[in-house]
Amino acid sequence: MATTNLKILSKILVALIGIWTLTTSCFEIIGITIHFPFTISPGIEIPYHRLQSLRISIFLTFTYFAMKYIFWESSRLAPVIFLDIYLKALVTSGALIFFSNDVELSEYRVLIFFLIASVIIHISSRTNIKKYFS
Repeated sequence: MATTNLKILSKILVALIGIWTLTTSCFEIIGITIHFPFTISPGIEIPYHRLQSLRISIFLTFTYFAMKYIFWESSRLAPVIFLDIYLKALVTSGALIFFSNDVELSEYRVLIFFLIASVIIHISSRTNIKKYFS
């Protein structure tokens, strides 16, 4: 019962993040920048430490999957695993970059949100892995 509730929470969380990313992408195309979570700033750039975190998390995610492909070529992953790996890379790189750039403590709220999302998705995806390969 608890895993079913966690799985539903995970799906809702992924849906909300998906809606946010789609909306943010559409607004960016028309020149309106939205910072996570809902800070709208027309014409203002995204803070550099956030861009660094995104860039490095993408590189770390690619590195993970490159190594996985090289050493375990035939293994397959459920789609939610990609999101799980990316969120872990985002939280890790974000924490290191935020700390090294001495950003305000309020910026860490973003990382805390994604850490909680990562934990929820990780726990709920463990059962998907078993079902995916059975």
